[in-house]
Amino acid sequence: MTPSSRRDFALMLTVLLLLAVTLRLAVTTASVLLPLLTDEGALTPQAAIIIPAVPTALFAVGGVLTPWLSRRIGAVASVTGAMSAVAIGMLVRFVPHSGVIVGGTVLAMAGIAVVNVMLPALVRATSGTRMRAVTTAYTTVLSASSAIGAAAAVPVAHAFGSATLSLGAWSVFAVLTLVVWVVAARGHDVDGALTPPASHSRPALPRGTWPLTGFFALQALLAFVVMGWLPTIAVDAGISPARAGVLLGIVIMVSIPAGMIAVSMAHTLRGIRIGVVGVSVGAAAGLLGLWLAPTVAPELWSVLIGTGMAAFPLTLALIARSGAGAAEATRVSGVAQGLGYAISTIGPLGAGAWYAAGGEWGPVLVAMIVGAVLQALIGLVLASAPKPASRPA
Repeated sequence: MTPSSRRDFALMLTVLLLLAVTLRLAVTTASVLLPLLTDEGALTPQAAIIIPAVPTALFAVGGVLTPWLSRRIGAVASVTGAMSAVAIGMLVRFVPHSGVIVGGTVLAMAGIAVVNVMLPALVRATSGTRMRAVTTAYTTVLSASSAIGAAAAVPVAHAFGSATLSLGAWSVFAVLTLVVWVVAARGHDVDGALTPPASHSRPALPRGTWPLTGFFALQALLAFVVMGWLPTIAVDAGISPARAGVLLGIVIMVSIPAGMIAVSMAHTLRGIRIGVVGVSVGAAAGLLGLWLAPTVAPELWSVLIGTGMAAFPLTLALIARSGAGAAEATRVSGVAQGLGYAISTIGPLGAGAWYAAGGEWGPVLVAMIVGAVLQALIGLVLASAPKPASRPA
């Protein structure tokens, strides 16, 4: 590799990691700051209900529309426009007004929905023979960014004396990412790599797309319920609010090394089988403990659930290696994320409706355990789907 090509690769790797950081910070900081934003009067209670529902809804729409958008205007223009939307949407959330914060969140999440779909294919198109290392790096950064955003947003708000200042401050990462992306994309034929071969008919989706979609949907459903409701489930079981918050932190932190291990195994069929079963069994075991003996060893249950959350980076790695090239990976990513996120909304909405109706958490946890078992079975079907030979990107 020449010095010039090394510089180009280093620049593209930097932008891929910055994209991963921005995707997570935009979501987690808003969720964590909701109580403070409501207390300060920057959000009405009605707006605070809307914001958590925005990401999954727009991610589902983005999954369907992004492949079409990429074909129409190209991958570079799609990501550039999307990151511009993310930067503007995050920046305007400085304004302490419900309408502006909700509008900024919608704009930012719409941009993230596009980048979500493009990112696995971008990794494949630009990493060459280093796809395994790059995939591990960006999925690890995704998980770490969630933990950083969740841990730092409130302290930053206290330091600034304002939740909206904290919410808007994270836009600096989006602006930086946009600038680096524009520079990096000039040195790579990203559009060429992600453009499918000319064809008079639309080719069928690669084998394994539908089980991959099912696996993505179930892992997202489980993750959204855990992230949204684990502290409440723990408190209702008799665990203190402070300890319940720590349990969610344990889940997030454990998911980082677990995700690294899962992604590193996603390059052989045997490794995929072990990975999909391992994350599913971990989730099921932790949820079973939370259901049957929540106060006996809640930290252990959180560790097990955290291993289950590694299903997300594992799924991204499987999307990145799907199909015969980066263009096909984009199509698979659109289907898996579009339908997957749409289906996954059943989880948090159903859990919330059950809780609002005064229901016990037992049936919700049992349904999640069944979902984890079904996830393992679908994962085994996915691991048995042959991977087509790659075409040059």
